[in-house]
Amino acid sequence: MHRFLKIAPLVFATIALFLVVLTLRLMFLSPFVSPREEDTLKEKSFHFAFFLPSSQYPFFQTLKEGALNATENMDCSISFHDLDSDPLSLDMVPYSGVDGIGIYAPVDDEYIRKALGHIAQAGIPIVQIENEVLRDETTFFIGTNNFESGKAIGSLAEDAKLGLLNIALIYSDKNPGFLSEGNLVEMGLVTVLGPRLNHLITDRTSSNPLDGERLTYELMLEAPSIDIIVLTNPMDTLVTVQAVIDLNLVGEVQIIGFGDDPTIMEYIEKGLLLGTIVRNPHRIGFSAVMALQEISTMGYTSAYVDTGLSVISPKTIGRIHD
Repeated sequence: MHRFLKIAPLVFATIALFLVVLTLRLMFLSPFVSPREEDTLKEKSFHFAFFLPSSQYPFFQTLKEGALNATENMDCSISFHDLDSDPLSLDMVPYSGVDGIGIYAPVDDEYIRKALGHIAQAGIPIVQIENEVLRDETTFFIGTNNFESGKAIGSLAEDAKLGLLNIALIYSDKNPGFLSEGNLVEMGLVTVLGPRLNHLITDRTSSNPLDGERLTYELMLEAPSIDIIVLTNPMDTLVTVQAVIDLNLVGEVQIIGFGDDPTIMEYIEKGLLLGTIVRNPHRIGFSAVMALQEISTMGYTSAYVDTGLSVISPKTIGRIHD
């Protein structure tokens, strides 16, 4: 017993030394520690959360790429969350510690408006992407100028070479930004076509992805004199083209689409679409991060940023492929 007491300090010292050596070895071999100073990750000062639809449309994938590219040279990090299914819901944002959010609201509903109102009251900056659901002096808009969108639609309608034009302009709950500023779209359209616009009727599809097909059938029964159908949502564009094919009206009814889905581009090549209006998702994502960074560092940013649009038609699609 006395012999154990004499050697006990030596035993404990040996164990302690072993643990210290083991700890140091684990630290230096850890994948989270870099032996080179330049490899050490710099912690970002701000974190922004982006809430987007769960859709796999190329538009949203490119928007994410633009946002991520913006963070490479900015003092911020971002995370992406599905509006419908992500655990970090809009309700939890005021308690999450994020420094700002970007949101693309696919529909204008009461839940989103209320949630954004609570986020704004908590002093968290909000950038609304394309669709301005909440009109508030504390929120900011990044997206497309709808008056210019109307002018672009008018330019495509001129390509139909039909003389006086009877046009059906179809808004959609799936694109509330166009829906809420339809007067600007129509002003732009009239500005280009002038007296060539004989008759303009407007209608609206629901959030149902297939509702455009239903409406097309109804239009052809109730307004058979329609020359051009204009869509403001990619899904409505796809199902409307199919409905016109099924009705055997290709060539008799022209279609102006929305978006750059690969199938839409294929329809343009086949002559099934006069053209399509395309937003710039990379610039939208990049600009949204820039706006949030400016708000966080300077306390202000532009209340409205127009990210422009493109018009793709049979005349231009060849140059895109080149």
